[in-house]
Amino acid sequence: MILAMLRVMTLGLLRDRGALVLAFVLPPAIFVIFASIFSATTSDKLDLKVAVAQLSSTQASQRLEKALRQERTFEVIGPVRSNRAEVETLVKQGAADVGLVIRGEIDDTGAAPFEVLVEPSKLMAGSIVSGRVQELVARQLPDLLLSRTAITFQSLVGTFTPEQSARLAAAIEAGARVSEPQAATNAPGLVATASVGSSDSSGATVTYYAGAVAILFLLFASLQSAATLIEERNSGIIDRIAVGPGGSAVVVLGKLLFLTIQGVIQVGLIFIVAQLVYEVDVTRRLDLWLLITVAAALGASGLALAVASACTTKQQAQTVSTFVVLICSAVGGSMVPRFMMPEFLQSIGRFTPNTWAIEAYYGVFWRHETLSDVIPEIVSLVAMAVVGTAFALIVSRRRLRF
Repeated sequence: MILAMLRVMTLGLLRDRGALVLAFVLPPAIFVIFASIFSATTSDKLDLKVAVAQLSSTQASQRLEKALRQERTFEVIGPVRSNRAEVETLVKQGAADVGLVIRGEIDDTGAAPFEVLVEPSKLMAGSIVSGRVQELVARQLPDLLLSRTAITFQSLVGTFTPEQSARLAAAIEAGARVSEPQAATNAPGLVATASVGSSDSSGATVTYYAGAVAILFLLFASLQSAATLIEERNSGIIDRIAVGPGGSAVVVLGKLLFLTIQGVIQVGLIFIVAQLVYEVDVTRRLDLWLLITVAAALGASGLALAVASACTTKQQAQTVSTFVVLICSAVGGSMVPRFMMPEFLQSIGRFTPNTWAIEAYYGVFWRHETLSDVIPEIVSLVAMAVVGTAFALIVSRRRLRF
């Protein structure tokens, strides 16, 4: 009997393509995604986008700019800006993960010559860039670091003798000619870090994950609820309703309305907790919150109806739903912030509803963006709803049995 049960379950698995996908395709796919994400965080290539401003054009700053562009840890985007405000704007808008301002000569001990600008939700990215800049100066530009150290030492012990000054100048010149990277040394006081916008890092994180969790549960709930469409089709309920004046469209559109209302209520509960417990000011931007939430709920509902209409059994729908939710959430930023991902995963994530919803919520509640700034995300979510619903309407009509 044990072997008979084994045979029955094996045959059942082999005949159910959805179960086969869930059992043997989904696990390695999820592994590849998370392995790519976390291996990138421990390698020397994190794909951070860094905007650079150079406030003074000197030979030293030009050498540093060249070294920065050759750095593998991050990518310098666009041309080098001439003022701090441009870089700060890029970081606030999310166009750059981190900003780097070269404020003056490296041998000026009055202030840190480099300033790292970072959003509170990406403090880790700022720490990475700060550490790499210090290491870069110590390894690739030892003459500049030696010059700065000498000035600090001179201010403590007094003026150098002519012979000491000559030896120091020779050492600095020799360091400038070194082509091979030198061993990294401690370089204190080179980099200062400043937060862009509010300095409340916990508030930024809460705002981010409020949107991330909201779209995650929208997908889960919509895909699970839409699966009843399959049961109604297989039991003949849709066929009986289709003889009425509204046809099969009333079933699909009725479910779309229900799933959208259900989604708005779910997201509302999440943001009520965010406001009461974590002081996310939802009421101040309630109009934009409602617009984004309705668009996100519509998008998730349209996707869910498309999946349910394409599947022939509830088991297939559950398998596909699990696959869709996990993949979209993994590459879309609901599980791990997208700036930590390799570039190819970030590119894929731009086409997921998770990214659209997260960027819209985060832009409104943290970056204080206006409607015009989040229109692309809202339009993308609504477009997904339209395409998904249209697909469900067409498939449902074609599968009528009369």
